[in-house]
Amino acid sequence: MSVADLLRTEIEVIWPTDGRGRFRGPQHMVISVSADGHHQVPAVADHLPDALAADLLASVAKEPAPEGPGLPPPALPRLRHLLEAVVGPVHITSGPSYLIRPDRLRFTPTAPVVPSDTEDPAALTALRCANPGNWDTDEWHDLLDGKLGPWAMALDPADPARVVSICHTPCWTDHGAEAGTWTRPGHRGRGHAATVTAAWSRLQAPTGRHLFYSTSDTNRSSRNVAARLGLAPLGHLWKLSPPASIAL
Repeated sequence: MSVADLLRTEIEVIWPTDGRGRFRGPQHMVISVSADGHHQVPAVADHLPDALAADLLASVAKEPAPEGPGLPPPALPRLRHLLEAVVGPVHITSGPSYLIRPDRLRFTPTAPVVPSDTEDPAALTALRCANPGNWDTDEWHDLLDGKLGPWAMALDPADPARVVSICHTPCWTDHGAEAGTWTRPGHRGRGHAATVTAAWSRLQAPTGRHLFYSTSDTNRSSRNVAARLGLAPLGHLWKLSPPASIAL
């Protein structure tokens, strides 16, 4: 798959698109720029007027890709102007994205891991009461039942009944899947997120899906996870959003 196709695949994993290539908000527009600066792939939301959407896409097509990794697309000021003239204030956020190749990861396991394909019924039963508190009760059981895709959980070496890190599958398509990670406060910075992300990727490997990991420019912890694993930089995601959705 080409770099441009990988960028498009990641967009469609995180922001599922319709037959027109439009996604459901809250963001107004997303642009994925390749790490080498040679490709930029835009997508616009389905809530925007068709004429505005066409202008936004044309504006990206008319401009060259950024001159270096992590630099903003040259069309960004024009895009903001077009959007604000129709929908009001726009906030721009960005962050790196990475391609996970399970057979190329480098890491040292930091804790015992229970994967979603465990053959140990007792381990799965123990997790029923180990919700770390950031999952709704029904959602937690759906996760354990496999209804929300593959997952891997790291247990506290000093207290095996305590989940300290999770990697799950917040979104996926037939062609790709995004890693979602969480680590319990007080256990961060120890490599647990890298441990569960590696385990999650091995669960996904047989599916043939392309695996992605993305974060924000301001999330140093998540960028450290990518560095620990030696993830290959794929690109940079630029999001143009209404003010109320900048945290999404």
